[in-house]
Amino acid sequence: MGYLLSLVDIIPNVIWSGIIASFLTFIGVLWTNKGAEKRQQMLLAYEKEKFQSQQKLDLKKEVFMGLSSHFSNTLSVVIKLINLEITQKEIEKELTKQNSFVANSYLVASEKSVAEILEFSAEIGEILLKLMPIRTILLDHKKAIQIYGEGIKKANEEKNRIISIMKEFNLQGRNDKTTFDYLDRDYKFQESIVNENTQLMENEQEELGGIHRDFCKKCIEEHSRLISLLPAMTILLRNELENETNSEALIDAFIKNVKRMKLAFSKLFND
Repeated sequence: MGYLLSLVDIIPNVIWSGIIASFLTFIGVLWTNKGAEKRQQMLLAYEKEKFQSQQKLDLKKEVFMGLSSHFSNTLSVVIKLINLEITQKEIEKELTKQNSFVANSYLVASEKSVAEILEFSAEIGEILLKLMPIRTILLDHKKAIQIYGEGIKKANEEKNRIISIMKEFNLQGRNDKTTFDYLDRDYKFQESIVNENTQLMENEQEELGGIHRDFCKKCIEEHSRLISLLPAMTILLRNELENETNSEALIDAFIKNVKRMKLAFSKLFND
């Protein structure tokens, strides 16, 4: 111990100053490096959080944009039901398009948004369940009209064939009363088929026209009601995407759009 103290005494102050300065420099560098390392770790953690947040937002955008497209297609189906030329298969195809987005939205949306999506989906389902049976009745009437029309066409073709045979017999100078009587009875029978099917077809057309008109009004009313339910869900989804908006302005725009549609359709049916 005494040796160390004597050694300290013999070392010049200048050297001690250098040693102390080097030690302080070393401590400073050490602290600086630790600070830089800590800042780097904080930066990496921030970048990781930012990346994950952006990934989550991108996933939400993909799901909600798909969901929006799905609901838009479904709403259009309600109006397309009016067109009886569109087959049941085509309608079902429209309804199943992008259906996965509805399920995926349950994974990325908040509970409040999921509840709104479920409510809107259920509303659409209930409306379609009410409209589809009526449309089936309309399609049955349409099919009956088609069948009667085909019967009329075939009977007229047979009448024309009989007339051609009679003309041919006349040109040949044939006077076979039995054959002519048979052809005459067949012609009158085909004529009765035409008259009967024509009457039945006109009855079906009249009934179809009344039901179809009421069905069109129902589809338009339900479509307008669904649109009126969109603002609340739209605002929630915009909030999910961190898209701040003026809710009152959005709701007002929806209401004005619904009123314009109702007015346009009202004029259409009153004309």
